[in-house]
Amino acid sequence: MSEQRFPRRGRVIGHQAFWVLWGGQLVSLLGSTAASFALGLIVYAETGNVAVLALITGVSTFGSIYLAPVCGAVADYFDRKPTALFCNVALALVASILAWIAYLGVGERVPWLLGLVFVSALFNTGLSVTLAASVRELRSEANLTRVNGVTSLLENGPIVAGPLLGAAIYAFLAPALIFVLDASTFLLCALVVLFVRWPPRPATGRTLRLRPFAGAAAGLAHIWRERDLRTLQLSFAGVNLFNGLAIAAMTAFVVSASTEGKDAWNLAAVNVAGALGLLLGSVIVFALATRVDRRWLIAGGVVCGALVGRLLLVVTVIPVIWVLAYTVRNLCVQASNAPLTAIWQERVPKDIQATVFGARRLMGQGLYPLAVLVGGLLGAGALNDSAAVEWVLTTIGLAFAGVDSGITAVILIAGAGELILGLVLLTSKALRKLTHAPEPSEDDSDPAKARTNPAPT
Repeated sequence: MSEQRFPRRGRVIGHQAFWVLWGGQLVSLLGSTAASFALGLIVYAETGNVAVLALITGVSTFGSIYLAPVCGAVADYFDRKPTALFCNVALALVASILAWIAYLGVGERVPWLLGLVFVSALFNTGLSVTLAASVRELRSEANLTRVNGVTSLLENGPIVAGPLLGAAIYAFLAPALIFVLDASTFLLCALVVLFVRWPPRPATGRTLRLRPFAGAAAGLAHIWRERDLRTLQLSFAGVNLFNGLAIAAMTAFVVSASTEGKDAWNLAAVNVAGALGLLLGSVIVFALATRVDRRWLIAGGVVCGALVGRLLLVVTVIPVIWVLAYTVRNLCVQASNAPLTAIWQERVPKDIQATVFGARRLMGQGLYPLAVLVGGLLGAGALNDSAAVEWVLTTIGLAFAGVDSGITAVILIAGAGELILGLVLLTSKALRKLTHAPEPSEDDSDPAKARTNPAPT
């Protein structure tokens, strides 16, 4: 909202609500990352079955990606505050039940565990799209890139501390206490939401009906109608596809190329480096948000991430270079994500943002799980058995002892694909247009005026 039409006292309250709300989320995410880390340890320790771990990951992915448009449509039907409150309370309840299961022992309770993970993924998705949609209601800046740099910094901080906290409680206290802690942080966040003064949503002059699947379809249709947004999202669907291809191969490369006895330490080092890279990326976005064209942050991040985070990784077996590659890779990912989110917050009508953000997640990440599977199969099968691939890698000096040729080939293919898409984005007219903040619309300047956009149904 413009400062002329947004009273100073209301504007200050809106900004205070933003800081208090995201401060609560920081605490909540710390508990969630600790619980997520502990869940894998508990399940594997009590079942000894890798397939159960994979099944838990698959169930969580299904809920968080493929049902995101439905969650977004439901979130848009209700006001932001009660939606965030309900999701936090529901997640606290799920975490409490997980604590009880952890106390009793997983054993034959795996089906219950899978159901709880699925429900947790749904409410987490609903909460995340609600919070993303609320940024534009709580902040009045024309360019929201810097604000998203702050939110990403708060979101990524627990990635480093959460697993350490989870490991400490798991080792020295009781595993069930980790989920008790998680439930407590969700309840704390619910209290924060309850007492925050949330700005009223603008009147739309229409009645929305709660039709989740039709609303999800409307969110996808909205993106498809907007040519520039469609082009942008399809480009990042390709980036995520190549990213998925390389995930398993990068882990396999670090482990297999490490000297004997150093594989676990090297893998831990690159994972920590990746987490730190996300934090550094958030800091860089915060510092450069108003100084650098967002096109360079978004497309440049993809190009740099492909060159350093992918291609540099496989040209050497020096662990220090791997750490650098992982750090720069995730730094670039964050440099792209924050301004990209700002573009969607600025361009999508406020009252359907959760719906569109859910549809955006599906379009951008829908192929990711499949790509992870395909990348693993190619690295261990077709490309690894190819004499031509072996000859090419030997010729260019990228055939290392202990590293399967298919693993290196998959990373190179993924890096090349990301590099090409990054260069395409850098020259894209759609991205050039979208990186300039739009002029305030009527509903931004006067909340009493109704939108003329068609309602999601």
